Amino acid sequence: MICPDTDFLIDLYEMCLTSSDGPYTVMGEHICENLGLFGLSVWSQHPYVRGASSRIVFFQREQNVDLVIKDQVLAGRVLDEQTVLQGSHNGLCYWAGILCGTYARSALVVWSVEPFSRTCTAFLEKFSSRLTVLLDLIALMNPVGFNRVARELESTRFIQNQLMPPLNALGGKRFLSYRTLPVHELGGDYLDIISYRDGSVGLAVADAMGKGVPGAFVMLIARTIFRFIAKEKIPPHIALTALNNQFITEVSAVDTFVTQFFCIYDPTQQSLLYSNAGHNPPVIFSSQEGRVGVLSGRGIALGGKEGASYQSYATRFEAGDILVIFSDGLPDARNESEQQFGLQGIMDTVIRYKEYSADGICDGLTNRVMQHCKSQTDDISFLVLKGDQGTR
Repeated sequence: MICPDTDFLIDLYEMCLTSSDGPYTVMGEHICENLGLFGLSVWSQHPYVRGASSRIVFFQREQNVDLVIKDQVLAGRVLDEQTVLQGSHNGLCYWAGILCGTYARSALVVWSVEPFSRTCTAFLEKFSSRLTVLLDLIALMNPVGFNRVARELESTRFIQNQLMPPLNALGGKRFLSYRTLPVHELGGDYLDIISYRDGSVGLAVADAMGKGVPGAFVMLIARTIFRFIAKEKIPPHIALTALNNQFITEVSAVDTFVTQFFCIYDPTQQSLLYSNAGHNPPVIFSSQEGRVGVLSGRGIALGGKEGASYQSYATRFEAGDILVIFSDGLPDARNESEQQFGLQGIMDTVIRYKEYSADGICDGLTNRVMQHCKSQTDDISFLVLKGDQGTR
């Protein structure tokens, strides 16, 4: 590792604050080149959302999948324990430290082919404080966007803590995780995770018509009925048929509807049984084929027609496969040019973060969609399932 003079810091500030490609894009490569590092990442932790740390800076000289996974583990430990970590992994040396900024707490992880000397670690500790200031300056350059994210993530805390399901199924966040970002204090999206006695897990994501309090009211009705129907394991199409009929009875005087996707994942059989009531087709990645696509099959929205029938579909879901179930707010998110994040944006993100845990993929999606859209107009919710990879 090289310990450059102060001109390096001046160049870094100027390059990041004036870059047309965005400060985070050029930061990693510039630091690695000037410090002689193999790789570098910065993970920013959102203060109000459980475990929502996003990798905002990343660069490595050569593709190393194992490093990507270990990198996230180190960042998580630094953010949880607020400590400095130093050691080696698979022939590379690492140093990881905390960046406590005014607007966000972050973790810096650097990788080197040579061990870090005392001079190098002293430089990294000093450099970390300078990098913290730079990250604060970058946040100040876009105060509207930053404050929007902070406000929406803070409002999410109530939803997640009080209404959202716990992540104790399938061994926790490594294989199953989710995010929900309402556009108002309460949202019209809901998701659910139901653990069955045979080890299988029911997963649901739904989107109620309306935003704010009206949407949340419809969501609560649908969620309550669904919970009662799906508490015992029954085929997804039967559950949605019963939910539709009961939902129509409860809201007969209100012109409203709900779209919902419901599936049952059996990790032992490596199978996925699902049914769709007018919801966005989930994105699925096959690790064996290395391809990403969408699940076929789509029925009428709940509340759209009394006596509507639904169909269950089955597919294999093996180790390393990835399923992303989402509300329409995710693909519909628009940038300043009115371009949607789109299905392609979701697929590209899944491919980019496919080696990560389910929670890491959630962080990647959150980060990418927030970078894409400057103003949120609809609730955004998504759930990520990753096939059990055993001891890997």
